[in-house]
Amino acid sequence: MTSAWNWIGIIAWIVVLVLVVWAFHDIRVRRIKMIVERKHTFEWGNLIVTLVELVVSLGLLVGMGSVTFNQRVDLSDTKSVKVSYQYEPLVLRVGSAGSYYVAVDQGTDKKPVHIYNYWVNGAKYTVSSNKATVVTDLSQIKVADAGIPWSQKALTKQDQQHERAYVVKLTATYKPSFWNGLGVHVGHQAMTRWLIRVPAQSFVNTTDVKVN
Repeated sequence: MTSAWNWIGIIAWIVVLVLVVWAFHDIRVRRIKMIVERKHTFEWGNLIVTLVELVVSLGLLVGMGSVTFNQRVDLSDTKSVKVSYQYEPLVLRVGSAGSYYVAVDQGTDKKPVHIYNYWVNGAKYTVSSNKATVVTDLSQIKVADAGIPWSQKALTKQDQQHERAYVVKLTATYKPSFWNGLGVHVGHQAMTRWLIRVPAQSFVNTTDVKVN
């Protein structure tokens, strides 16, 4: 269901598109009148009006496109974004390569992105290294995930509860506001990020084995 706030952006898009269509229609009509009624093929006044209409139309389209499609997420802006966390303990896997919490599908030279496989309550999950970080020490987070508001206090508590083996999913959702409504973002996810905590690097399986 679309949030009522998003109607700000929907109506704004309708207005912008109507104005753009009207501008091109007006340009065509004025040119026809210039040629048919005044028998001219060029007029400076007509050219200036045309350029103004084109600049305004392009500016409106670029502006709305930027607000809708290129809005950057500021996780520290609590008025614009709601950040929530989900913690789940990892399940230890035992295989020919030993015991591990995470199995890594290695990337290639053409596609260097890794895929992390982990297990929670018997279910397997996969996440790209573009959206996830694996750490063996909480001190690594400030470097590996700079700008992501992981709570050191909450993570320390999870370390004690789950023996340093758990996954945290961060979900940022756009909150109701005029700016988010203008971009038609209210209620939509702004970002998801995973932090996978393991006791040591030895619990990460990087060998070329098939995992289920």
